[in-house]
Amino acid sequence: MPRDAPVDGLRAAILTDIDQSARTGAPPLGHLVGLHRIQDATDLFILAFEPTRPAMLGGPGLLEVAMLADLALGGVLRNEVGPSLSMPTITMTIQLAPATATEVRTAAAEVTAVLDRTGMSRCRLLAADGAIVGDAAGVFALPARPYDGPGRPMPWDSPPGEEALDTAAPELGRSNTDGCLDSIEAHALTEPEPERAWGTAHIAQQVAATADSIAMTPTGVLGNRLGHVQGGAMVTAAVRAIELRTGFTADELASVTAEFVGATTLDGLVVATVDVLKQSPRSLFARVALTQEGQLRCHVSAVFRK
Repeated sequence: MPRDAPVDGLRAAILTDIDQSARTGAPPLGHLVGLHRIQDATDLFILAFEPTRPAMLGGPGLLEVAMLADLALGGVLRNEVGPSLSMPTITMTIQLAPATATEVRTAAAEVTAVLDRTGMSRCRLLAADGAIVGDAAGVFALPARPYDGPGRPMPWDSPPGEEALDTAAPELGRSNTDGCLDSIEAHALTEPEPERAWGTAHIAQQVAATADSIAMTPTGVLGNRLGHVQGGAMVTAAVRAIELRTGFTADELASVTAEFVGATTLDGLVVATVDVLKQSPRSLFARVALTQEGQLRCHVSAVFRK
């Protein structure tokens, strides 16, 4: 949607994306960034952003890139083993040329291996001109097959023109949660244009530091289809915690690996404990333990380069 679109049209576009998430059960953030599948002459599974979405104004930040990678890595596996399978992410690694997150437009994924209860995949992160600016790899837990559980296809996993219409009642009741409609509208109307897309800015607002701790307050819009915090949001929260503790920024991130030890719910503080392994004027090696109710939920290691 153009930045100069009428305010009423802007609000309607945001509300449509939010309501679509309630209908499909898919992550709200995926709809808000206009995630969709495209096809080219290759056999790769390609997911793309829609840059004109109101929530995308400012260009993708780490949250959008991490979510794109996560959903592409999972989507290419579902494309092979079954479109309705729920596949929790076990671990994900992203390597990104520093200061290139805003350039990412697509993720081109392929399957590495499908085992009995484990799937592995990788993807390239591409700019609009096709230049490779990063890559990612993931390991996923597969359910026993044949699968007859309650899973539903992700709307962006289908090839162009074959998207399944889903008019089922909302599964998780996320429509209009947490005031995100007003927040995204304010983001889209900000002058001058925001530096990053709404999702990345939202994480920055939800991660707060005190003298003793850093913690994220999850919101409904950060959920995945299982009702837990989306993996890309966990990665971004960890990197934000490192920013607050060290002064290195997400634009200097070169590599990040997340191990998803347990599911993180949407209704409790996520505490980030940052451990700096080594820091120099040009490099930073750090790790973050993300805990909830005293239990480790995610372990993140990251490398920054100036």
